[in-house]
This record gives sequence, structure tokens and C-alpha cells, in this order.
Amino acid sequence: MDILLPQNIFAAIFALSLPADNIKNIIVKESSLIARDLELHEDYIGLMPSCDLIDHRDLYVSSKIGISFDGELSNAYFYFLPEQKNFDKVFLRGDISKNEVILPKILFNERFSADVEFVIDKEELKLNERNYIIVGNENLSQNFLKSRISLADEIAELLNAPYTNYLLTSKNKDLLTDFTIKLTDLDKIVEDNINKILNKIDLEINMADYIRENLGSIYFEITETEIDSINELIKLLFYHGFVDDIFDIKFV
Repeated sequence: MDILLPQNIFAAIFALSLPADNIKNIIVKESSLIARDLELHEDYIGLMPSCDLIDHRDLYVSSKIGISFDGELSNAYFYFLPEQKNFDKVFLRGDISKNEVILPKILFNERFSADVEFVIDKEELKLNERNYIIVGNENLSQNFLKSRISLADEIAELLNAPYTNYLLTSKNKDLLTDFTIKLTDLDKIVEDNINKILNKIDLEINMADYIRENLGSIYFEITETEIDSINELIKLLFYHGFVDDIFDIKFV
């Protein structure tokens, strides 16, 4: 069994909280490639961006484990130029998935009735000239802390519930079930060991403090609240025309 994880610090925290015998099986990939690989391999488990359910509805989804947010911590942040009245273009950069392409469009439509152009950006970062959504580990700089808005917090507010950014999924139902049985009290394990975990990750001191201070806004366990929120997310995608029907998720 191989475990596919996205390239971000929250997946790293998840990995470092797993039983030791699982660590050797971890493969780190771009978020946008994980669902495709899960479809191709019966013996894979992976943390897949939740909006990838649109095109991968046959995958089984854990009803126990994922990565959800409802506050300052987020895998993606908005960086806006000050004193703007109108948003016409936002640049996307980092480990971009469907979540960061689709959900900001819904947010701008719901909040501002605005049709914003989103542009994939691979150029030099120009925070003083452009509006950005930055995804992944590029956000891990203390220089960014004061100027950003948590995308996860905005989506959680829209859903009125935690935003599940990543779902633990597999093509193999039994494999997924057996794996998650071992992960009891995962949130408590993370909380009790966060100092040890962060010491294993190369972080600026202020950023490590920021994660510790806001640890209560990230959840690795899924409850009925998150399940309801994931179903509401699918409805939101339907109402905004990103899916043709409201489909059932294959929770196990």
C-alpha cells in the first residue's frame, strides 16, 4: 500500500502523526495528480482535494479522516492590494487544484456578485502589483502573516461549517477501511505531539508559533459536521453550475 499526499505542511503534519510503519509508504505529489493516480492503482490511498470528487465519483471516501479548516490556518490565502473597490483579476500560484480554481469563483460571486478572471501565475511574485491566491508552502513565510486572508476561513463561513480541503480516498474500500481503523484520536495525537512534529519540519520560528497558536482551526478527524459540510459543498458546486447533478459520495 502506498499513501499519496499533497505538497503542503498540513499533509506533512498528517504524515508525521501516522504509525511509524506507514511512513516508508508515503509518496508526495502535486495535489492535482493524486485523484488520477488513485483511480489507476487499487493499492493506493491518498489525500485528494475535495473538489476532485467532480470527476472521480467512484472513489471511496473516508468518513473518519481528512483535513478540514475553519479559521486562520489554511492551505491557500488571498493577498489583495490595499484600498481596492473592484476586483477584475486574481493570480493563482503554488500547488493549485480544482478547489482553488473553483471555490474562489463561487466566493466572489456570492459575496460581491463579481465575475473575476483567474490567471495561473508562474512568474516572479509581485505582491505590490497584483492580487494573488497562493496555495501551499509558499505561504510559509512570516513576511506574509499580516497581509493575508485565509481562503479556508472564507469557505467555512460560506458553508457555515468546517471546510474539508482534503478527503482521504481510495479505489479499494477494504484497504481504506482497514487503514482508517488504525487512526483513532488523530486530532489528539497531533495536538499532543505538535512540538515534536514541527521540530521535524524546517519552519521559520514565527510560522511554527503561528501554527501552534491556531491549531484549533484544523481537524484531521471527520465527524457528522464535516460530512454534512462536504455534502453542502457538492450542492454549492451544483447551484453554481460546476456539476450537472447532486451526487452521492461513497463514504466508508
